[in-house]
Amino acid sequence: MSQKTDPVLKQRSLVVKNDSISPLDASEKKVPQDQSKPEVKKAKEIINNSLPPPIVLQYLITLRIINAFTINTFFQPDEYFQSLEPAHFFVYGYGELTWEWLTELRNFNYPFIYSLLYQLSEFFDLGYTGVYILPKLFNGIIAGISDYCLYYLARNLNLFPNSAAKNEVFARYVLAASVLSSFNWFLITRSFSNSFEMILTTVALSYWPFSTRLNMKSLSIASVACIIRPTNAIIWLIIGIDFLVSKKNSKNFKINVIIYSLIIGVVINLINLLIDYYYYGKLTFPLKNFIKFNLINSYSDFYGINSISFHFLQSLPFILTTYLPFFIFSVFKFPAEKRKLFNIIIISNLGFFSLITHKEFRFIYQLMPFLIIYSSYGIYQFSNIPNTNNGILVKMFKKYFFHLIVIINLAISLFLTQIHERGVIDLVVSLRDDPDVESIGLLTPCHSTPLQSLLHNKDLSKKNHIWYLTCEPPSLNNESGDKIDIKDYKDESDIFYENPFAFLTQNLPPVFNKNLRTPGKYFKYEWPTHLIFFESLEKEMKEYLKDSKYEECDRFFNTWFHWDSRRQGDIIVYCKWPWD
Repeated sequence: MSQKTDPVLKQRSLVVKNDSISPLDASEKKVPQDQSKPEVKKAKEIINNSLPPPIVLQYLITLRIINAFTINTFFQPDEYFQSLEPAHFFVYGYGELTWEWLTELRNFNYPFIYSLLYQLSEFFDLGYTGVYILPKLFNGIIAGISDYCLYYLARNLNLFPNSAAKNEVFARYVLAASVLSSFNWFLITRSFSNSFEMILTTVALSYWPFSTRLNMKSLSIASVACIIRPTNAIIWLIIGIDFLVSKKNSKNFKINVIIYSLIIGVVINLINLLIDYYYYGKLTFPLKNFIKFNLINSYSDFYGINSISFHFLQSLPFILTTYLPFFIFSVFKFPAEKRKLFNIIIISNLGFFSLITHKEFRFIYQLMPFLIIYSSYGIYQFSNIPNTNNGILVKMFKKYFFHLIVIINLAISLFLTQIHERGVIDLVVSLRDDPDVESIGLLTPCHSTPLQSLLHNKDLSKKNHIWYLTCEPPSLNNESGDKIDIKDYKDESDIFYENPFAFLTQNLPPVFNKNLRTPGKYFKYEWPTHLIFFESLEKEMKEYLKDSKYEECDRFFNTWFHWDSRRQGDIIVYCKWPWD
């Protein structure tokens, strides 16, 4: 039976071979010639009803835009301070830059994207609306594209060579698992470079030639992913080596792949160099500074040291949640042709990031397409176990386990995006909308809230109109140049929480009577109109402020529990009455 292909989609499709399908190709696949059998008719129906790109992509993008706009919680500072905040500062000339940007430790490539969105907002005079909406729209759109590409990647894997219908059904399992993943819902539309890296990895994989045809799009997108986060190269080195050692490929073809890869790599790196020059105003190599800081001097240890088993015993269970048993099944039972390659990719990444002392869940997020595909294969196999071989309990579990997966993941998603750590976001939104806010002081662990990327208030950019406790590493407070023992070093946040009364007395003027201030004496901070701290500090602050004009004026629920006890409970606002 001949294939029927939409001519428009065919023009846009990739050049692939055999049974692989590109993300932009909605053509049918061949089915067995004997059309009289019921199973053949069913297979043809499944294949002919494969998810059409124009419609499915719209739905997925819409879903992820909803995802982006309904996230009301805080996760980690890098969501703002390594993307939105530097972009805001670059475009509007005010904002909060962390020490990494002042010491040229970060590439501007990822914030550059958001700076373009902010410039677009400025061009159309959208004000705060553009600053808030455009990044979320962008994040939602690319996340929807990622889901869409993951579906086609699953089809291109051709795990069931003799059944196009099974490949289609499996791809739908993968798409459902991605959409229902609580960790995806929690992270994929946030402004982390890890999220963008994962999205680029998924898109590049969907274009990857699982035949012998070279694909420039895949190489280009993979190169961008490696520039955004250089450790992404681990994935592509493994895939590239596997591709080059394949007996299917001729020597000349392998040479062409290497040449094309080098050319693309040079071009992408030159663009990255120009972006950094554009931002810093001089030729600089942030990656060199980053390696020196984190690997040579090991100053990243200052921000936390985790067990070598962290990613295996904490990251994977947290990321996969209900999918974990099915993922483990696939580590051993995934089709052998792809299992070896995928296992090497997963284990190599987990092993590398386990050797780095400072660990976070999102550091292995680039593995998500592999984790979802493995999990989906386990779910697919479990759901297709013949009922005749099962007891009544197993049959009942099979009947309802999809419902359990949906309910559990939905509950986790709602908790992580609507409840846990929502107070700091509610706080900043409240401060943004309050006309009485003249100055803000944050007596919290450093970078506990977003700032100008959510406030967008130029009046607050004046000196001392926003101040907060810092957590600069030892290297920035080391005039001698000698290496400092991290165990002995304390940043400003540590000093404050060690003795709040002493810190306030030394760094701020008398709070209860400004006439007691010593003439000419300089204080690092001034008392703001709005003073903010977490509930864990409430007893001490009440005692210190009891004779002042400060009173509690607002309180926002933030957490029931937190790994950092200093961030436990509500976040509290004290206002100075009257305003003076």
